[in-house]
Amino acid sequence: MIRRTTTAASLAAVAALSLTLAACSSSASSDSGSGDAEGEIALGYTATLTGDFASYGLEMREGVDLAVEELNDGGGIDGRQVKIVSADDEGSPANGPVVAQQFCDDTAIAAVLGYSFSSVALSALPVYDSCGLPIVASAVTSPELTGASDVFFRDVFTDAYQGAEMGTHVADGGVEKVAVLYQQDDYGQGVAEAFSTAFEEAGGEVTSSQAYQLGAVDFGTIVNTALADDPEAIFIGGFYTEAAKIATQLRSSGSELPIYGTDGAVSPDLVSLGGDAVEGMTVYSAFSAAAGTDASSAFIDAFTAKFDKEPSSWAALAYDATMVVAEAITEAGSTDRAAVAEALASIDGFGGVTGDITFDDGGDRLGELIFLQVDGGEFVAAAE
Repeated sequence: MIRRTTTAASLAAVAALSLTLAACSSSASSDSGSGDAEGEIALGYTATLTGDFASYGLEMREGVDLAVEELNDGGGIDGRQVKIVSADDEGSPANGPVVAQQFCDDTAIAAVLGYSFSSVALSALPVYDSCGLPIVASAVTSPELTGASDVFFRDVFTDAYQGAEMGTHVADGGVEKVAVLYQQDDYGQGVAEAFSTAFEEAGGEVTSSQAYQLGAVDFGTIVNTALADDPEAIFIGGFYTEAAKIATQLRSSGSELPIYGTDGAVSPDLVSLGGDAVEGMTVYSAFSAAAGTDASSAFIDAFTAKFDKEPSSWAALAYDATMVVAEAITEAGSTDRAAVAEALASIDGFGGVTGDITFDDGGDRLGELIFLQVDGGEFVAAAE
């Protein structure tokens, strides 16, 4: 999923983040700690943990915490316990370099996890390049990140790949005409363009394509415009908050057209906000607890026991990212940042709970999406 262009935060906000990061970087096995006890391996974790789009970062953190708990219960990495140093980037690109510099300066940190928004990751990369600190991100999908740095990797798929896969999926399902709605930023535009191109190449027709602003409340006009051209389905290229509102207003208009969305809509909040309006909505993801496999069943059981709920795709991706970093440190035989980055680049067929993980030369993950549908308020595997 996640790309988002965000207005730069004020200098005061950046200064406040710099001064308070140590307080946010809290503790080890249970909350994963920022102490410098001899022998521990520190991993940085940063994401948007507050505000309207905190869901992704909080869910990823749950996956990280479970992975760290399991690693430590099993003796750690090469006999060394693991801790997490955490920072809330607040979804602001201005905070990206601040957090990155703090992590770079902490020589105990061997790698960084997380990232909710591509714009934040992009702003941070020059700092990470300067200190050689590797990142394995789990929710940033911008094609601009492909090959942007030798130390950047991600176990989530790119917008270009995911949008195109959904376009083909919709066309293969027999839909011939689609109205496209997308949030007005790089994430929404990128995924909508990829979807539209693939759908048209498969013989479909995009009847209209309209942008909307994040935070918008009234979608009546664009819904009416979309329906005016008699589409057979609606595609929403955006996050769960607006997708839920669009679905609600679409159903209030009397339309029962099928709705398709993105990984940005894969959140329990889509259902809590959209209710019956999002029933039957189809989205894509790298993981589904409802479509568990032999490789993921133990993870699902452990996560459910720890958090009293099933894991989201973001939790699963972050769990895998943590385990991939652990594998890289083991293979490197060291927490030396350059050695860990080199080991990450060599990851090939790592058996994760979200499937096998291999990174290409640009740091992108190779693999296959799954399609999910909201059924009874839950995300389940979509019917073929």
